[in-house]
Amino acid sequence: MVQTGFATFENTEPRVGLYIGGIFTIIGGFFLTVGGTIYLNFDGLRKKFFRTAGKVADAYEKEREQEKV
Repeated sequence: MVQTGFATFENTEPRVGLYIGGIFTIIGGFFLTVGGTIYLNFDGLRKKFFRTAGKVADAYEKEREQEKV
């Protein structure tokens, strides 16, 4: 098998499959990294999320009270 450096769809050269597999491996590794980071920091992120959501809800409620007056 002569390697020319080009991806082909010929049956004799499996390079297209290797390229596609490599791309999916990189994408999968990225998602595993992001997922692992979220998993390891889940408690902290959850607390930050609820704290921010509470601040938004408080600001919204305050705005509604000011509109009534």
